[in-house]
Amino acid sequence: MDKNQLHKGASLQIKAHAAVLLAGCMWGSVGIFVRPLSEHGYNPLTIVFVRMSIAFLILLPFLWISNRELLRIKAKDIWVFIGTGLTSAIALNLFYSMSIIMNSLALAAVLLATAPVIVVFMSAPLFKERITAVKLTALALTFAGCVFTSGLIGSGGQGFNPMGVFIGLLAGVGYALYSIFSRVALNKGYDSLTINIYSFGIGAIACIPFTDFAVVASTVQFEPLYMCILLLAHSMFTSLLPYVLYTYSLKFIETGKAAILSSVEPVAAAILGVIIYTEIPSMITLAGMALVLAAVVLLNLKLKRR
Repeated sequence: MDKNQLHKGASLQIKAHAAVLLAGCMWGSVGIFVRPLSEHGYNPLTIVFVRMSIAFLILLPFLWISNRELLRIKAKDIWVFIGTGLTSAIALNLFYSMSIIMNSLALAAVLLATAPVIVVFMSAPLFKERITAVKLTALALTFAGCVFTSGLIGSGGQGFNPMGVFIGLLAGVGYALYSIFSRVALNKGYDSLTINIYSFGIGAIACIPFTDFAVVASTVQFEPLYMCILLLAHSMFTSLLPYVLYTYSLKFIETGKAAILSSVEPVAAAILGVIIYTEIPSMITLAGMALVLAAVVLLNLKLKRR
């Protein structure tokens, strides 16, 4: 391999890392949309439906005009897209929305960061991705960060909500499964945009029976400008853009590494929690977030050495 190819490969990896980090930051903003929607009477599945259906309706005409081939899938592969759709809609978005309501923004995001533990160990047998010392160290840092921010340490259990933590961990499982199904689809030759369009569509369809359309209609009718901006921004910044960026990154970096890098989300969530909701983190919580960040830095330092 000549120097030009090496340089191009390194450049693509750097872009992929940047895409994952940006996706993580966008996911960290979920709470600032979920909470006001919840206050307006939206239940978690209604929030997920609106979020995913708007993303689908934006992406569909774009692909129809730009490249219709990306809308073609094989009938035998439909199970993969059902997997990405259900895990992203139900297991990830539903439980994460519930976690945001039940926990602080920082804690909800950090519990979601348990996904890398599942992804790394599932990717080893499924995709032959090596479990290296660097990955294990990053996983240990991520796990320790989750424990520190859960409220179990230093608060005497006063800030610990067992059901909230359990729901947050279920969101992490959903996140991990989305990564696994997406990797399977990419390995079958599908483009990241193909994965996203079908994930949004199938996820939205799965939520229809549980969606409160009366609440959506009444809130949009009562506050049309505010609600339209809120719903559109919610879908763009927490579904369409981050999912496209994250799935794109899987083309160039390993599934486990991408999952760990996206753990930058708790920091973004914590910052927004402080600015908007004055959720001042304790020193132990800050230490936990620092550990998660250290895992991200560790993986990036390895990339730079290469």
